[in-house]
Amino acid sequence: MSAYFNVKIDGQVVVINTLGQWSEQIALSFEKEMHRVIPNVSATKFAHLVTFDEWELSTPSVEPIVRRVAGWCVSQGMCVAAEVFSANVLKEYLINKATEEVKDHVTIRRFSSESDARRWLAEMGFETQTTQQLPT
Repeated sequence: MSAYFNVKIDGQVVVINTLGQWSEQIALSFEKEMHRVIPNVSATKFAHLVTFDEWELSTPSVEPIVRRVAGWCVSQGMCVAAEVFSANVLKEYLINKATEEVKDHVTIRRFSSESDARRWLAEMGFETQTTQQLPT
């Protein structure tokens, strides 16, 4: 399976979808895309919504790149992150390692569904168009 990511802005939320096994090359492309997209967020503080269900892990060279991206995002105003994936001990371990340097600066919660993550983001003050359309 090929690796893929999609980054878009939805209000004050940067929505990131990940897929496949990431290589260093994919991680560097992701970093470049984040540097392109984040300056377009119209607020000084923003949130991330990251889906990892289709992510199939990565090579060891990816971790320092993701750490660098996470630190840069915090320096740009990221203060909340919702991570979506089904229970998976290895994914949890790798995501924890990649975010350990920013965990004191970002409120991070994990969810098994994107709709729950979007509801929580709205409670935290980061509404998305999709959140507004969800039934209550």
